[in-house]
Amino acid sequence: MDWYSILVVSHIVGTVLGVGGATFAEVNIVRALSDGRVSPDESNLMSGTYTVLRLGFFIALISGFGFLIYYRLNGMEELLYEPKLWAKMTIIGLIGLNAALLQLRKIPLLWGSAISLTSWYAALVLGSIHDVEYSYFTVMVMYATAVAIVFFTLKRITERFTKKH
Repeated sequence: MDWYSILVVSHIVGTVLGVGGATFAEVNIVRALSDGRVSPDESNLMSGTYTVLRLGFFIALISGFGFLIYYRLNGMEELLYEPKLWAKMTIIGLIGLNAALLQLRKIPLLWGSAISLTSWYAALVLGSIHDVEYSYFTVMVMYATAVAIVFFTLKRITERFTKKH
């Protein structure tokens, strides 16, 4: 297998772990909070889910840097100027920043959840579309809009399925 194929497979694996982990994290948070408390078993499940998320982030980040190096070493520098690449790099950076802010409890859980879930799916979509060109600004406006929509959707779901105090 050549280096490019290794990078592609690694990037896909990282993204799959991130998207899957973010999805399961949201399902598990709602389930864990449905009775108003988080049991030790639920806490262990969440810990495992966050480990998968971190692993996905690490793999996506390393393989993403691998692509940058590959493009540079193979004379494909023009790809480094693609707006979609910069949008993906911004979103991956936001995933890391969001995770740190959540860990430090500097951002409300619901906003952090919306940012995480939206970011992972945005990275998946941006990596999947090839024939459509959007400006960096357009992608980031769509991303910010999606974060707001996901926030209000998660808020409704949480209100509906969690115990009122």
